[in-house]
Amino acid sequence: MRRPAPLLPLIALLFLTFGLFPSKQVFASPAPQAAITSPSQLIDAVNNLRLAYGLRPLSVHPILMSSAQSQADYMAATSQVTHVRPGGITFTQQLLALGFPLSGDLSLGGFRAENILMNSDPLVWDGVPVYWQDPDHMNTMLSQNFTHIGAGISQGADGYYYAVDCAAVTSSGQMQGSASSILTSVPGSDGSSANSLGVSQFMVPVSLSTARPDGDVRHKVQYGQTLWSIAIEYGTTIKSIQALNNLGEDLTVYQGQELLVLKGATQPAPATVTALPSLTATSTGIPTAITPAIIFPTDLVASPTPTMEIQSRPVSAASSQMLVGILIVAALVGGGVAVWLIRDPN
Repeated sequence: MRRPAPLLPLIALLFLTFGLFPSKQVFASPAPQAAITSPSQLIDAVNNLRLAYGLRPLSVHPILMSSAQSQADYMAATSQVTHVRPGGITFTQQLLALGFPLSGDLSLGGFRAENILMNSDPLVWDGVPVYWQDPDHMNTMLSQNFTHIGAGISQGADGYYYAVDCAAVTSSGQMQGSASSILTSVPGSDGSSANSLGVSQFMVPVSLSTARPDGDVRHKVQYGQTLWSIAIEYGTTIKSIQALNNLGEDLTVYQGQELLVLKGATQPAPATVTALPSLTATSTGIPTAITPAIIFPTDLVASPTPTMEIQSRPVSAASSQMLVGILIVAALVGGGVAVWLIRDPN
């Protein structure tokens, strides 16, 4: 009878030992998602979503970038999540006024859509945000009608504001003929106030006013300017301007209206004034003019009138004694003549 090989019990013991411990399954963890703080990151997130659904990514368009960024800035300045544009114009009117060749039925708004949201912290895209998971918001990102995209991000006092604008251009790349009728209510649509792309096309640029001696800074509202644009330029908030002017919650301002925008501001330093050289006197006492500046004295000072001194000649002691003697003799003679005249008047 053969004995079992000495290695077999050892191998069996090893299998039994490892079998007592459950095996640990190792799964690959997803890469951590970076916070979205730039428009390009937001566009990449939307295009990756489209790729996941088998759709072509959207091309970036500068006008959509401008419209989305201006809307994000507007929401941050007003602390409102809204699709309304400055001045009350619509999204469609803004795109057409900026020159975007929007396709679709313009009377119905055309082929364009916008997703907006506010988050207290930078948005982390670990899936479609909860606010955008309904059919309408998903359609903005996944519609096959759209050809281009733009995005904007702005930080406000209460959080971060995001805007994604998607639209479709016409097949010809030219504006539709009906665009002019849609633009009739847009300020400056006649081209009289055409500026660079952006909200500034709908308003006179804000020119900063300097502080007054009491520290107040006042701004006169110009055509198309709004509280949000004024607040941004002066580095303040809409709520502050509303409080300083007792506007309540009213966001409406009027052309020509004067607003107190800041208090306790510092006046700009005065311009440096270079002193002119003063006049120098010559030995003759006549001022000499310095070229090229000719300075005339502002105050005329009268010089003292020169006086003439009469100086007597010094008198010696002998001459003084002789003069005294002559005076005595003259007095005696005069007295004798007087006595004689009294005694003998004839």
